[in-house]
Amino acid sequence: MSSFRSALVLAVVLAVVAPVGVGAAQGDRVTLTVTVVDQNGDPLSDVDVYATWNDGAGGPVNETTRANGQALLDVPEGADVRIHVDDDRYIRNSPYLVADATARSVEVPVSKSASATLTVRDTEGSPVENARVQLYRSGQFVTDQRTDADGVVETPTVEAGEYRVLTSKDGYFRNSTRLAVTGETAATLTLEEGSVLVTVTVTDDHFRSPRPLRNASVAVPSVGTVQTLSDGEATISVPVNGQYTLEVTKEGYETSRRQVRVRESPTSVDVAIRRTPRIELAPANERVVVGETVRLEATDEYGDPVVNATVTRNGETVGTTDDAGVATVPVDAAGNVTFTATAGDLSATASVEGIDPDATDTSTETATETTTPTDTETPTDGGGLVGESGPGFTPVTVVVALALLVVLALRRR
Repeated sequence: MSSFRSALVLAVVLAVVAPVGVGAAQGDRVTLTVTVVDQNGDPLSDVDVYATWNDGAGGPVNETTRANGQALLDVPEGADVRIHVDDDRYIRNSPYLVADATARSVEVPVSKSASATLTVRDTEGSPVENARVQLYRSGQFVTDQRTDADGVVETPTVEAGEYRVLTSKDGYFRNSTRLAVTGETAATLTLEEGSVLVTVTVTDDHFRSPRPLRNASVAVPSVGTVQTLSDGEATISVPVNGQYTLEVTKEGYETSRRQVRVRESPTSVDVAIRRTPRIELAPANERVVVGETVRLEATDEYGDPVVNATVTRNGETVGTTDDAGVATVPVDAAGNVTFTATAGDLSATASVEGIDPDATDTSTETATETTTPTDTETPTDGGGLVGESGPGFTPVTVVVALALLVVLALRRR
């Protein structure tokens, strides 16, 4: 029993002690010996520094450098530690990184504090509001600010030294200037307005070789609208360094919108559009005898056959188009008969006239009274009428009479 109690006590002790040991291992600290030096490499005393880790989630650990410029910072072993300078006289533009911290000495260089007041004007001397002013030092980004209504921006405290100042605004050429910032520096920067050509080529890419589209409209809000030529191209001038929405339209085609970022050199943009989807349904005959069939052809916006379109009459399915886009359907009623072809969300209608073969055309049954014309009584030289029977001489009797007279005369001789 006593051995059981001893084992139980030992188990409890281990259960309590084990987590403490693990926690101690995870919290092992190392000391960084930090020496803060100026631009000449001389150590600086009385400079406040602090350390953070885990992207700022850990720390801070604060210290002030001694006469020899050193400060001792206890940080987690293996952590990525950033050392910050918090001092009115000296500054770093970015924290000093100590990766995978171990007990060692590090030298942290700092610079004297400085700032700049920058004024941005156009070529006529007017202030440029909302201009973007960015500072870079040795290729590293430092600040990004916007000018106020007076065209002015005041930088935060930065390291004294030489900077590249990049000034920009939509519609203006960018200005890149080298500037030495010491103490409280003031400078004026100039921006020049400008424009650049954008060439837009509009094609219909339904075809294997996209075809240029003429008379397509290319619109740029707040700038203008141009029409494409026979080669599908249109050129428009827009302010430099801007982002624009191009809207391309053409009758019978779907509208296309394209976001374009324009810099300071001519830009080319290709825009492909296609015809607005639609169906057309055409009958082979406009008049069909009731009981016979009619051939219907369904085509799309490019004249290509629409396959498997459903053909209905009065909501009842009467056929489906084949691979040629054709459906042969019956005409079962006289008068106007309408068919509808549907494919997806698209539909089209076509009508034929059903002819009843048993119907009689009443206009042909109406009896028409006819009158037999009579000969016109035309007097002749002999006093008779042409076509009249009765006494009188006709040309024939005259000839016969003359023949008889000739015969009598010959006998008398």
